[in-house]
Amino acid sequence: MISRRTFRVFIVLAALSFVGVLLTQIIWMNNAYSQKKEEFNRQLTLALQEVVRDVLKFNNTLTMPPNPVSQLTENYYAVMVNDLIDPSVLDHFIRQEFNRVHITEAYAYSIYDCSNKQLVYGGYYSENLKEESANSYKFPPVKLDKNYFTIYFPNIKMDLFSDMGLWIYLSLLVLLILIFFTYSFFVITRQKRLSEIQRDFINNMAHEIRTPLTTIGISADGIEANIDAHKDKVVIFSKIIKEEAVRMKLQLEKILGLEEGIKLKSEWVNPNILVHECAQKIQLLNNLIEEQFTLNLTNETIEVWIDPFHFSQVCSNLLENAIKYSPSKIQITVSSSVLNGKFVLCVQDKGLGIAPKYQKQIFDRFFRVPFGNIHQVKGFGIGLFYVKQITQAQGGQVKVESALGIGSKFFIELPKIKHV
Repeated sequence: MISRRTFRVFIVLAALSFVGVLLTQIIWMNNAYSQKKEEFNRQLTLALQEVVRDVLKFNNTLTMPPNPVSQLTENYYAVMVNDLIDPSVLDHFIRQEFNRVHITEAYAYSIYDCSNKQLVYGGYYSENLKEESANSYKFPPVKLDKNYFTIYFPNIKMDLFSDMGLWIYLSLLVLLILIFFTYSFFVITRQKRLSEIQRDFINNMAHEIRTPLTTIGISADGIEANIDAHKDKVVIFSKIIKEEAVRMKLQLEKILGLEEGIKLKSEWVNPNILVHECAQKIQLLNNLIEEQFTLNLTNETIEVWIDPFHFSQVCSNLLENAIKYSPSKIQITVSSSVLNGKFVLCVQDKGLGIAPKYQKQIFDRFFRVPFGNIHQVKGFGIGLFYVKQITQAQGGQVKVESALGIGSKFFIELPKIKHV
């Protein structure tokens, strides 16, 4: 099995590879877009220079202004002509030169009116859109006094990206590959976690079953050695064997019951009687003094629709957890109340507490709160899962409030109650 250190290194390398590939793809896309944009600007500049030359030639003007094309913004250009500009002539030459260099991007243009000293809308061209009205675009004025025209490309970014079909396809392909590997990574992580849970469960189950089996073996040897001489000891050993056999049977039934589905036999029961009996039993088995165990049950006479046996098991699980996870200071409080028409049982301890990140997971099957690389408390990791399953099967819910180093509070809320 892969060690945790190796797995962490794998996670780090996978994350770095993912980020590296993503950054590389972004850089490639950015470079490809920049090259496409530069190529477009170069072709556009050449085409607009030819438009100026064509207009001047049409006007029989020989002198062409130097560097007539100025890029004002990413998608806005000014073109100096220094001569009369006829709108229909300009429109013809723009279309002609753009077709020659294969510029198909949508554009709008305006012509500077020297008499009014303002830009006048000239026209709009797009293969996919109809002619726009004269007020569709507001062309910013340019600090030029002589005849010129401006040209504006409203969708240049989208047009350039649409021309990068191969790059977009490759980017999507890389993205799909990254998504696939990310999903695979999470599947591997989940499988590793399930494998660790399974390993811990098997180890804990082996320990829990080995203990009663060892006790049964020792008791059987004691019976064999004392069967004739000490009948009183035989009785004691027989009782131990029975108790350990019942304990092992209960553990196995709990596991099998959760797998096969729990069948409840609900009836109207006073829950305080069951809680009191369960608390007394746990208190006696663990030799708890009064200062360590407090019982505050409601004075209201009520009955709850529950399965008595499974409800008692729920109480036992919560109390046993409170004891197990209070290694240095056992101080347990069990209380009951009626709130908003529900019976509420609360088991509080001042033990280790549970970190916030684990408070939802503790009710999952086989999950146990880790303490470094070991589990300090033995168990199957099905106790709280069992508590949740039984409570929900009775129409109720279980909640937890906890803080590390302070302790935990577990609440069982059952809705089906009646006053008697």
